[in-house]
Amino acid sequence: MQSANKAPHKTKKSKPPQKPTPKAEPKLVVASKWRLKRTVSRKLDFRPIELDDVKYAWAAYRAGALGSMREDWKEPKLTAAEFKDAFGREVISNYSSCWVLFANTPKGFLPVGFVLAFFSHPNPLLAPFQIIGDMVWFPWASRRNKVESAVNFFAKVRKEYPLTEYARGGVAKRFFEVMCQHGVMRRVGTTFNVFHGEPVAVFETRQT
Repeated sequence: MQSANKAPHKTKKSKPPQKPTPKAEPKLVVASKWRLKRTVSRKLDFRPIELDDVKYAWAAYRAGALGSMREDWKEPKLTAAEFKDAFGREVISNYSSCWVLFANTPKGFLPVGFVLAFFSHPNPLLAPFQIIGDMVWFPWASRRNKVESAVNFFAKVRKEYPLTEYARGGVAKRFFEVMCQHGVMRRVGTTFNVFHGEPVAVFETRQT
């Protein structure tokens, strides 16, 4: 029999289940203050795509890195010959321009990605700027490669072609904010028309 003076046994309250911590999105190269001259101080270059560059696109395709270009390219199923033909048709049919970006890598001065763009009107005279359709990075491109080669590209190509980017998602938006911090691009607003009511940040190259 329990003593009348003994305190009743207290049951411990169970803690509410904790929400799982969301995975952190990939981060860009951290810099307290970006400087254009410093970012492009290493060897960098870009040029229109050439036939010999398809071998780098093929390597990226085999690694599953070209899924943003076509849904059926997320899983590599084509042979080298099939891909070469499909890649050429994809670029020629859908884009006005394709530039290959170069940077220093552990294996040397190599292509690290390419930029695909198209005019907003079939007659370029009626469309004085191009829209960036895709930026594809090769698997061996480091975060530093991406920032440096992109800054170099936008700083120089804007002298010939003004470019507009619709940045979908947080990672893309932050990437182009870094371009803005270098003074080569600026954000000009938000559009809801590109992806069915989804807010998308709009960036454009700054005039020189």
